[in-house]
Amino acid sequence: MTDAELTSRLHTNLIAFKRLQAERGPLRHLHLPGVDAFALPRYQDAHFQQVLFTDADALAAALPAVADFYRGQGLTRWRVTLTPGQRDAARVLGAAGYRPDFTVVAMGAWMHELPDAAPGVPVETVEDMTELVDINVHTYGPKWRDILSVWQRPPRLPVHTVVAREHGRALSCGLAVDVADTAGVYLVATHPEARGLGLASAVMRGIIAHARQRGCTATVLQSTPAGLRVYRHLGYRDLGPWEHWVPPRRS
Repeated sequence: MTDAELTSRLHTNLIAFKRLQAERGPLRHLHLPGVDAFALPRYQDAHFQQVLFTDADALAAALPAVADFYRGQGLTRWRVTLTPGQRDAARVLGAAGYRPDFTVVAMGAWMHELPDAAPGVPVETVEDMTELVDINVHTYGPKWRDILSVWQRPPRLPVHTVVAREHGRALSCGLAVDVADTAGVYLVATHPEARGLGLASAVMRGIIAHARQRGCTATVLQSTPAGLRVYRHLGYRDLGPWEHWVPPRRS
Protein backbone atom coordinates (compact mmCIF):
# COMPACT_ATOMS: atom_id res chain seq x y z
CA MET A 1 0.00 0.00 0.00
CA THR A 2 2.44 2.57 -1.27
CA ASP A 3 2.20 6.13 -2.56
CA ALA A 4 3.18 4.76 -5.97
CA GLU A 5 0.11 2.50 -5.94
CA LEU A 6 -2.15 5.43 -5.04
CA THR A 7 -0.52 7.49 -7.80
CA SER A 8 -1.23 4.74 -10.31
CA ARG A 9 -4.84 4.55 -9.17
CA LEU A 10 -5.27 8.31 -9.51
CA HIS A 11 -3.80 8.22 -13.02
CA THR A 12 -6.21 5.44 -14.07
CA ASN A 13 -9.15 7.19 -12.40
CA LEU A 14 -8.41 10.52 -14.08
CA ILE A 15 -8.43 8.90 -17.52
CA ALA A 16 -11.78 7.28 -16.72
CA PHE A 17 -13.19 10.62 -15.53
CA LYS A 18 -12.12 12.38 -18.72
CA ARG A 19 -13.44 9.57 -20.90
CA LEU A 20 -16.82 10.03 -19.22
CA GLN A 21 -16.74 13.72 -20.08
CA ALA A 22 -15.79 12.91 -23.66
CA GLU A 23 -18.82 10.63 -24.13
CA ARG A 24 -20.90 13.75 -24.73
CA GLY A 25 -20.26 17.47 -24.89
CA PRO A 26 -17.33 19.48 -26.26
CA LEU A 27 -14.38 17.40 -25.00
CA ARG A 28 -12.52 15.63 -27.82
CA HIS A 29 -10.58 12.40 -27.22
CA LEU A 30 -7.71 10.73 -29.07
CA HIS A 31 -6.86 7.22 -27.90
CA LEU A 32 -3.56 5.65 -28.95
CA PRO A 33 -1.73 2.65 -27.46
CA GLY A 34 -0.78 3.76 -23.96
CA VAL A 35 -1.80 7.38 -24.57
CA ASP A 36 -5.01 9.38 -24.15
CA ALA A 37 -5.21 13.00 -25.37
CA PHE A 38 -8.15 15.26 -24.48
CA ALA A 39 -8.95 18.60 -26.10
CA LEU A 40 -11.42 21.44 -25.61
CA PRO A 41 -11.15 23.25 -28.94
CA ARG A 42 -13.06 26.32 -27.70
CA TYR A 43 -10.24 27.25 -25.33
CA GLN A 44 -6.64 27.98 -26.30
CA ASP A 45 -5.35 27.71 -22.72
CA ALA A 46 -3.14 24.62 -22.31
CA HIS A 47 -4.85 23.95 -18.96
CA PHE A 48 -7.87 22.56 -20.85
CA GLN A 49 -5.81 20.25 -23.11
CA GLN A 50 -4.28 17.20 -21.42
CA VAL A 51 -2.25 14.18 -22.48
CA LEU A 52 -2.02 11.17 -20.14
CA PHE A 53 0.20 8.17 -20.88
CA THR A 54 1.37 4.89 -19.39
CA ASP A 55 5.08 4.77 -20.25
CA ALA A 56 7.82 6.71 -22.02
CA ASP A 57 7.96 4.44 -25.07
CA ALA A 58 4.23 4.84 -25.73
CA LEU A 59 4.57 8.61 -25.31
CA ALA A 60 7.53 8.84 -27.69
CA ALA A 61 5.68 6.89 -30.37
CA ALA A 62 2.53 9.00 -29.98
CA LEU A 63 3.97 12.54 -29.87
CA PRO A 64 3.68 13.26 -33.63
CA ALA A 65 0.06 12.05 -33.73
CA VAL A 66 -0.73 13.99 -30.55
CA ALA A 67 0.61 17.20 -32.10
CA ASP A 68 -1.43 16.59 -35.26
CA PHE A 69 -4.55 15.97 -33.13
CA TYR A 70 -4.29 19.26 -31.27
CA ARG A 71 -3.34 21.31 -34.30
CA GLY A 72 -6.23 19.74 -36.17
CA GLN A 73 -8.45 21.11 -33.41
CA GLY A 74 -6.98 24.59 -33.96
CA LEU A 75 -4.89 24.42 -30.79
CA THR A 76 -1.25 25.40 -30.42
CA ARG A 77 -0.74 24.64 -26.72
CA TRP A 78 -1.43 21.52 -24.68
CA ARG A 79 0.01 19.81 -21.60
CA VAL A 80 1.53 16.39 -21.07
CA THR A 81 1.14 15.16 -17.50
CA LEU A 82 4.05 13.43 -15.76
CA THR A 83 3.63 11.66 -12.45
CA PRO A 84 6.53 11.58 -9.95
CA GLY A 85 9.53 9.54 -11.11
CA GLN A 86 8.77 9.50 -14.84
CA ARG A 87 12.28 10.69 -15.75
CA ASP A 88 12.43 8.68 -18.99
CA ALA A 89 9.32 10.49 -20.18
CA ALA A 90 10.85 13.82 -19.15
CA ARG A 91 13.84 13.04 -21.36
CA VAL A 92 11.53 12.17 -24.27
CA LEU A 93 9.65 15.45 -23.88
CA GLY A 94 12.81 17.49 -23.42
CA ALA A 95 14.30 16.07 -26.61
CA ALA A 96 11.10 17.10 -28.44
CA GLY A 97 11.36 20.68 -27.14
CA TYR A 98 8.74 20.42 -24.41
CA ARG A 99 9.35 22.26 -21.13
CA PRO A 100 7.80 22.07 -17.63
CA ASP A 101 5.12 24.73 -17.16
CA PHE A 102 3.24 24.11 -13.90
CA THR A 103 2.52 21.44 -11.29
CA VAL A 104 -0.57 20.10 -9.52
CA VAL A 105 -0.52 18.35 -6.16
CA ALA A 106 -1.78 14.76 -6.20
CA MET A 107 -3.27 13.35 -2.99
CA GLY A 108 -4.63 10.03 -1.84
CA ALA A 109 -5.43 7.79 1.09
CA TRP A 110 -6.36 4.22 1.90
CA MET A 111 -9.81 4.12 3.43
CA HIS A 112 -8.61 2.38 6.58
CA GLU A 113 -6.29 5.35 7.21
CA LEU A 114 -9.13 7.90 7.24
CA PRO A 115 -11.16 8.60 10.37
CA ASP A 116 -14.77 7.50 10.20
CA ALA A 117 -16.11 10.96 11.02
CA ALA A 118 -19.62 12.31 10.54
CA PRO A 119 -19.94 15.23 8.09
CA GLY A 120 -20.85 17.68 10.86
CA VAL A 121 -23.53 19.40 8.78
CA PRO A 122 -26.29 17.76 6.75
CA VAL A 123 -25.20 16.42 3.37
CA GLU A 124 -27.10 14.37 0.82
CA THR A 125 -26.50 12.39 -2.34
CA VAL A 126 -28.24 13.69 -5.45
CA GLU A 127 -28.79 12.45 -8.97
CA ASP A 128 -29.62 15.80 -10.59
CA MET A 129 -26.30 17.51 -11.42
CA THR A 130 -27.72 21.05 -11.81
CA GLU A 131 -26.64 22.18 -8.36
CA LEU A 132 -23.12 20.82 -8.79
CA VAL A 133 -22.73 22.66 -12.10
CA ASP A 134 -24.14 25.91 -10.66
CA ILE A 135 -21.82 25.87 -7.64
CA ASN A 136 -18.74 25.20 -9.78
CA VAL A 137 -19.71 27.99 -12.17
CA HIS A 138 -20.12 30.46 -9.30
CA THR A 139 -16.77 29.32 -7.89
CA TYR A 140 -14.61 29.11 -11.02
CA GLY A 141 -16.30 31.36 -13.57
CA PRO A 142 -18.94 31.40 -16.36
CA LYS A 143 -16.87 29.52 -18.94
CA TRP A 144 -17.18 26.41 -16.81
CA ARG A 145 -20.93 26.17 -17.53
CA ASP A 146 -20.22 25.13 -21.10
CA ILE A 147 -17.54 22.68 -19.99
CA LEU A 148 -19.58 21.10 -17.18
CA SER A 149 -22.93 20.99 -18.95
CA VAL A 150 -21.98 17.45 -20.01
CA TRP A 151 -22.91 16.26 -16.51
CA GLN A 152 -26.50 17.46 -16.95
CA ARG A 153 -27.18 15.67 -20.23
CA PRO A 154 -29.08 12.38 -20.20
CA PRO A 155 -28.56 9.58 -19.67
CA ARG A 156 -27.09 10.08 -16.21
CA LEU A 157 -23.38 9.33 -15.97
CA PRO A 158 -22.18 6.78 -13.35
CA VAL A 159 -20.94 9.19 -10.68
CA HIS A 160 -21.75 9.71 -7.00
CA THR A 161 -22.58 13.34 -6.12
CA VAL A 162 -22.84 14.88 -2.65
CA VAL A 163 -24.09 18.37 -1.74
CA ALA A 164 -24.24 20.33 1.51
CA ARG A 165 -27.14 22.71 2.06
CA GLU A 166 -27.97 25.64 4.25
CA HIS A 167 -31.64 26.63 4.57
CA GLY A 168 -32.38 24.32 1.66
CA ARG A 169 -29.86 25.93 -0.69
CA ALA A 170 -26.97 23.84 -2.05
CA LEU A 171 -23.73 25.68 -1.26
CA SER A 172 -21.00 23.04 -1.54
CA CYS A 173 -20.60 19.91 -3.65
CA GLY A 174 -18.33 17.23 -5.04
CA LEU A 175 -18.52 13.95 -6.88
CA ALA A 176 -16.74 10.61 -6.96
CA VAL A 177 -15.96 8.33 -9.88
CA ASP A 178 -15.33 4.69 -8.95
CA VAL A 179 -12.76 2.68 -10.88
CA ALA A 180 -12.61 -0.80 -9.39
CA ASP A 181 -12.33 -0.12 -5.63
CA THR A 182 -10.91 3.41 -5.87
CA ALA A 183 -13.03 6.55 -5.53
CA GLY A 184 -11.63 9.51 -7.45
CA VAL A 185 -12.88 12.87 -6.17
CA TYR A 186 -13.65 15.74 -8.58
CA LEU A 187 -15.46 19.06 -8.89
CA VAL A 188 -15.36 19.88 -5.19
CA ALA A 189 -16.47 23.50 -4.85
CA THR A 190 -18.08 25.86 -2.35
CA HIS A 191 -20.12 28.90 -3.29
CA PRO A 192 -17.94 32.00 -2.64
CA GLU A 193 -20.37 33.42 -0.08
CA ALA A 194 -20.26 30.21 1.99
CA ARG A 195 -16.51 29.69 2.35
CA GLY A 196 -15.05 29.16 5.79
CA LEU A 197 -18.13 27.37 7.13
CA GLY A 198 -16.69 23.85 6.87
CA LEU A 199 -19.04 22.84 4.06
CA ALA A 200 -16.31 21.44 1.79
CA SER A 201 -15.06 19.24 4.64
CA ALA A 202 -18.62 18.03 5.22
CA VAL A 203 -19.03 17.19 1.53
CA MET A 204 -15.74 15.30 1.54
CA ARG A 205 -16.71 13.31 4.63
CA GLY A 206 -19.96 12.44 2.90
CA ILE A 207 -18.11 11.33 -0.24
CA ILE A 208 -15.73 9.21 1.84
CA ALA A 209 -18.55 7.62 3.88
CA HIS A 210 -20.55 6.69 0.78
CA ALA A 211 -17.42 5.34 -0.94
CA ARG A 212 -16.82 3.09 2.05
CA GLN A 213 -20.39 1.82 1.79
CA ARG A 214 -19.75 0.96 -1.88
CA GLY A 215 -16.70 -1.09 -0.88
CA CYS A 216 -13.98 1.32 -2.00
CA THR A 217 -10.59 0.78 -0.35
CA ALA A 218 -8.83 3.93 -1.60
CA THR A 219 -9.62 7.51 -2.53
CA VAL A 220 -7.57 9.87 -4.73
CA LEU A 221 -7.76 13.43 -6.00
CA GLN A 222 -5.86 16.43 -7.33
CA SER A 223 -5.85 19.57 -5.20
CA THR A 224 -5.84 23.27 -5.88
CA PRO A 225 -3.70 25.32 -3.47
CA ALA A 226 -6.89 26.41 -1.71
CA GLY A 227 -7.93 22.83 -1.04
CA LEU A 228 -4.70 21.46 0.40
CA ARG A 229 -5.44 22.35 4.01
CA VAL A 230 -8.91 20.77 3.87
CA TYR A 231 -7.70 17.51 2.33
CA ARG A 232 -4.72 17.18 4.69
CA HIS A 233 -7.00 17.75 7.67
CA LEU A 234 -9.27 14.96 6.43
CA GLY A 235 -6.32 12.54 6.29
CA TYR A 236 -5.21 12.66 2.66
CA ARG A 237 -1.48 12.74 2.08
CA ASP A 238 0.59 14.36 -0.65
CA LEU A 239 1.65 11.97 -3.40
CA GLY A 240 4.03 14.47 -4.96
CA PRO A 241 3.64 17.08 -7.68
CA TRP A 242 2.38 16.11 -11.12
CA GLU A 243 4.36 18.06 -13.71
CA HIS A 244 2.70 19.46 -16.80
CA TRP A 245 4.94 19.95 -19.82
CA VAL A 246 4.00 22.10 -22.81
CA PRO A 247 5.32 22.00 -26.40
CA PRO A 248 7.56 24.68 -27.87
CA ARG A 249 5.83 27.70 -29.31
CA ARG A 250 5.71 27.65 -33.07
CA SER A 251 7.18 30.62 -34.91
